[in-house]
Amino acid sequence: MNVYWGYGNSGKLHMELHAKYNGMTLLSSKYKNFMKTKTQVHTRGVTRNGNYWIFHDLQKKLYGRDKDKFISSETTRANHIKRFHFIPSDSYINPLSKAYDHFVMGLKKRNMNTITFDESGTFTDEDIKKFTGNEYKGGHLYNHAMMQYIINKDFEDLGHDMLNDNADEIFDDVDLLMTMTITHDTFRNNINNPYGYEDGRGFCEHHFLLQQSEKSKKYSIPENVLNKLKKANNVIPYKSDTFSWAIAFIDSFSHLTDHKYDEDQGILSKELYDKNKKIIFNYLDHQFYIPIKIAEFLTKRNIPYRYFDLDNDSYNEVFGGNFEIDRNYTNHSKCWEDYQDRYNQIVDMVKEYIFERNLPSFYIPNKV
Repeated sequence: MNVYWGYGNSGKLHMELHAKYNGMTLLSSKYKNFMKTKTQVHTRGVTRNGNYWIFHDLQKKLYGRDKDKFISSETTRANHIKRFHFIPSDSYINPLSKAYDHFVMGLKKRNMNTITFDESGTFTDEDIKKFTGNEYKGGHLYNHAMMQYIINKDFEDLGHDMLNDNADEIFDDVDLLMTMTITHDTFRNNINNPYGYEDGRGFCEHHFLLQQSEKSKKYSIPENVLNKLKKANNVIPYKSDTFSWAIAFIDSFSHLTDHKYDEDQGILSKELYDKNKKIIFNYLDHQFYIPIKIAEFLTKRNIPYRYFDLDNDSYNEVFGGNFEIDRNYTNHSKCWEDYQDRYNQIVDMVKEYIFERNLPSFYIPNKV
């Protein structure tokens, strides 16, 4: 099993597309539950417009909790064509990219459609009660009704013991486990401490491997899951090209800070830089050390790991697969071509930041 310890601007979408294009079984967190996606690819190709596509059978299984009961639902779709699209959103250089609120709503809609095949709101409460009864158990109606029930019900953490007891069912046939880690910082609008903050690293609620013990009330990775992680290929992504790394993070500054500094002016970078560049420089410092913070988190738990250079390393060699998607397929730079003036503004910021911090042009995070 490969484990991708992702974070903001760390190639998560590209990694997911690589897994789907190569027919891998993917485990991630959707609506705070565990979602397993199995893709059986019959054939694949590239459209005349350069978009990758697959013709495949798709199986999705959602795991959740209903009081003291471990529940799951499975839905399938056969002979389905999936086109891989990438449209940058909520960025500075291209002012025509989707605004933050449109981006969030679009993401929610896309996730909902992807998870449930457009059936998240099909059934009434009476329908769900009827179709999840014993009479329909094992059939398609049962599975689709249960899927809707899991997604729309009040969320319950799977919990430390339940995840531990069902680790084999959830993890054993997985090729790629996608995680999203966000270390606690002052740049986001965190009103409350993020999920798992007791651990000291401040992982947010999207990091579903940290579960709360009913006895100690502390968050930790359950023992059976931890043992699987210790045997897995744990990968921490980073960019070795310091210049392009900084360009991307300043371009995404407003998005990755939840528009905290925009002052109702829309996406803001140049204006804030002229007013107080220290905020942007401190933000870059924080982003720069996230791979090392993740490495410290893994080392503390004796989980082996390796770094993955998003600029140069081979996806097939590190994660497996016979087909590679062009690494620039999900790069924002394609949408910057007509906005050279705004791009140059960020270039000036990056040059000053790299000079002040005395950063090398080629960077590899330290092992801990």
